[in-house]
Amino acid sequence: MPFSIRNRYTQWTGEINVRLAPVFYSMADIQLTATLTESEYRYRSLRSAVADYHYHVEVEGGRILRKLHGASCEAITGYTSEEYAADPLLWMAMVLEEDRALVEQQIADVISDRTPPAVEYRIRRRDGRIRWIHKMVVPYHDNSGRLTAYDGLLRDVTDQKHVEHNLRQSEERFRLIFEDDLTGDYLAAPDGTILLCNQAFVEIFGFSSREEAVGSNFANLCAGPLSWPKFIELLSENKSLERYERAGRHSDGTIRHVVETVLGTFDAQGELVRIKGYVYDDTDSRMMEARLRQRNTELEEVVTDRTHELREKHEHLQALWNSAFDAIITIDGQGRIETANRAAETMFGYTSVELTGQNVSMLMPSPFREEHDSYLRHYRETGEARILNTPRELIARRRDGSTFPIDLSVTQVDHSEYFTGIIRDRSECRELQQHVLEIAAEEQRRIGIELHDGVGQELTGLSLVTGTLLNLITAMPVMNSEGQVVRQLDETGFSRICDIVRKLNQKLSEANRHVHQLSHGIMPLQVDAEALRSALEELAASTNAPPNVTCHFECPRPVMAANNTTATHLYRIAQEAVNNALRHSLADHISISLWQNDDQIILEISDNGIGIDMPSGDVGAICKSRGMGLRTMQYRTGIIGGALHIERREAGGTLVRCTTLYGVRVNCDA
Repeated sequence: MPFSIRNRYTQWTGEINVRLAPVFYSMADIQLTATLTESEYRYRSLRSAVADYHYHVEVEGGRILRKLHGASCEAITGYTSEEYAADPLLWMAMVLEEDRALVEQQIADVISDRTPPAVEYRIRRRDGRIRWIHKMVVPYHDNSGRLTAYDGLLRDVTDQKHVEHNLRQSEERFRLIFEDDLTGDYLAAPDGTILLCNQAFVEIFGFSSREEAVGSNFANLCAGPLSWPKFIELLSENKSLERYERAGRHSDGTIRHVVETVLGTFDAQGELVRIKGYVYDDTDSRMMEARLRQRNTELEEVVTDRTHELREKHEHLQALWNSAFDAIITIDGQGRIETANRAAETMFGYTSVELTGQNVSMLMPSPFREEHDSYLRHYRETGEARILNTPRELIARRRDGSTFPIDLSVTQVDHSEYFTGIIRDRSECRELQQHVLEIAAEEQRRIGIELHDGVGQELTGLSLVTGTLLNLITAMPVMNSEGQVVRQLDETGFSRICDIVRKLNQKLSEANRHVHQLSHGIMPLQVDAEALRSALEELAASTNAPPNVTCHFECPRPVMAANNTTATHLYRIAQEAVNNALRHSLADHISISLWQNDDQIILEISDNGIGIDMPSGDVGAICKSRGMGLRTMQYRTGIIGGALHIERREAGGTLVRCTTLYGVRVNCDA
């Protein structure tokens, strides 16, 4: 605590009292003898130096007889000595009421011959201003020790009081700041001895009290990185250290990380005389930072792993996206294309870069192109979906301007303003439908030809044979026996009739077989799952016509298809392969094989014809290049979930193999 100005002043005035006491007694002698001496002059000089103004009071028998105010009273109080003389109570009236008891007590003490202490009180000047007055009383005694008079020495200490008030406020503010500061504030000597510290400093380093901390050595609280001499050397070079980080040693032995701001005070020679420091315990923050770094590292690893997973998923989805057979295009709410897969590039002839950002209506011919944006606008305004989630058959436009039929299915992406369209090219389906119609027409034409050229000729032959038979019968001799007409037939005629009947029977059998074969092309065939073997055996038998064509069927063990639909499609595939061998391959030997291998059913048709002109086993390429017959076989294989393989045989001819799983159930009809 700084030495108080008030205390210094009180000490100073006390010394003056002690020193002036002999002078006061000398004054009494001088007054008695009425002789002005050098001591009286010296007292007056000291009085003038000590007081701003003074007054003299004469006392007799404990009563105040007269009071004389010095001329300088007006400068201090604003009142003249004449005004004081005219109003003896004026000097007390100007004292503030709350301070009058103090002044009266001082007067009572001096009248009672007690040593009065100096007092400080407030007065109200003539101009109304409040001033602080320091008053000291100097008593006079006669030779017998009785009080005869006293001097009142007054000094205006208002400025001093203001200084003291400001100093007290400053000290209070400093105390509040020092005591309430969250940082550990300390004052230390250059050797490390702690001279002063606040409570925060005590708590940071684990002292039990401030008394324990003061006097201890700060060097013992430092665990690095610099030793105390190196630290003092660094401070002396820089004069101050901002945010100096060091390891502090707690009283329990734990190491605390502290951040310190250090200020050095130096003498005229530049020697360090005092250290002022502000210590902040950063341990918890450092630990939190370490935990945050660890957590951040863990999160980065999680994010990296998650990013890797998402990238793999994205690549997987991108692979699926680009491997999709159907074209997939996404658009925004304005109809602008966002993404397009490879199938879309192939289907429309544009690259995805060329498509992105363009209006999807560019892929439509008129009038659909002009109507598309109105559909989107209507949906945005009304929420009424006309084409969403409803497959539609439309016409699309390629880059070269050609158009083709498509199946379009549009869905909205999670109720956002993005839409996904899945597009399937129906060109092959249309061609297949056309081919089916052509096949039906061709089959009708073939049946007509067969009926005309085959069955018709056979029926004509049968008509001639029956005519010959009729002529022979009518030419037999007639005789009358016992009223009845009897025709006679000799052995030669009988033999001739028998030959005609046998020929007639043979021709009827051939005609019946031809009609039966034609019925397979006219009537829809439904092969029973258990009768697939019998149906193929019958197909081979009907095809076998030596010496022009031989056809045989092999099936080592009974085979039962998954259902009737599978059996029917397998039969139709065999039938189409046999027809191709006869018509296109010009084969004279055909082999049909059927067997079951574990859970697979395998159907093979091979011939010794000219063979297919493509050695590749790529069925898609073969089917597209060869026509609709093979494509129909591929279509039927797809329906039953099988695989079709076509190749040229090394020995010549063509091999067609259809493999399907035994357990695949097909619900659609052929």
